[in-house]
Amino acid sequence: MLGLLKGLVANAEIDPLALVDEDTAFWVEASVERAALRRRGAIPRLLGELSHARRRWGADLLHVQYVRPPRSDVPVLTTIHDISYEHFPELFTRRTRLRMRMAIPWSARHSAVVLTGSEHARNDLLQAYGLAPERVVVTPYAVDRRFRRLEAAEAEPLLAGLGLPDTYLLCVGNLQPRKNLRRLLEAFASLRPESRPSLVIVGQPAWLYDDVYGAVRRHGIGAEVHFTGFVSTEQLVAIYSRAHAFAYPSLFEGFGLPILEALACGVPTLTSDRSSIPEVAGDAALQVDPEDVEAIAAGLQRVIGDEDLRRRLAELGPQQAARFSWERCAAATAVAYRFALETGKRH
Repeated sequence: MLGLLKGLVANAEIDPLALVDEDTAFWVEASVERAALRRRGAIPRLLGELSHARRRWGADLLHVQYVRPPRSDVPVLTTIHDISYEHFPELFTRRTRLRMRMAIPWSARHSAVVLTGSEHARNDLLQAYGLAPERVVVTPYAVDRRFRRLEAAEAEPLLAGLGLPDTYLLCVGNLQPRKNLRRLLEAFASLRPESRPSLVIVGQPAWLYDDVYGAVRRHGIGAEVHFTGFVSTEQLVAIYSRAHAFAYPSLFEGFGLPILEALACGVPTLTSDRSSIPEVAGDAALQVDPEDVEAIAAGLQRVIGDEDLRRRLAELGPQQAARFSWERCAAATAVAYRFALETGKRH
């Protein structure tokens, strides 16, 4: 996460080194020292390159996501955003599910510290894997300062060429079952055509996404649903800023960054009442049961047409988003680093 790295750079006690693919262009945004990973593929990196962090890079600690190397000559901290595969195994391919269940619990139990973004995710990890409470630390995430409401004159040039409708309901997230897009499309299709805006979905196909396109065909709403695929951060901010409302009825989140992005941009937001989402959204979003299509539809109708609610949510959104910052995340991460150095074992 670039935001976390920028926060760590500002800490005089920490000298971060980002290990990245050689062709990862977006890292030029961060004024942090970088080293290119030589090996391609997770297994060669985990079994060899990352095991010798002290010898190769002079590191005191190694911070990875989800899966740590089997052996390491320095203490390892592992960020685990969520363990949704434990709660909704059917939302993953069999191969992915098996790989996660083999690697992630082992990594959690053998890391000096496990980091995660919310209290809900922390409690989930403690209950699922029996971890020592002092070794599971919440480092709340945040959004880049670029996420703010843009005026039309600033947003329109960024939207040129995307072919978006004038008025639209927005959803942001890769196409995969956990994002609950099928139910969102069913709820959208149930609204009266004359009272609903178009639906714009920003995100790339990930896995098990055929039912998303199937729902569009089944309900005959192809002319009203627009898939943008990948967009740049600058375009995404403009898309949020011009949205009439934002819908994110995810089944499970360890944090839910798109919710915070929408709130920061002042977009009236509908989301779900499950997992970590209430912790992130607070009172600044309308929350519904994500497994109830009728509840999603009723929520959409309100967030689209109830002007009093829309004004209240648009005002509360940036205030809620401001409670999260990468500086706070970096400070909590620095504490975890110190704890790992004092107590962590090499494996």
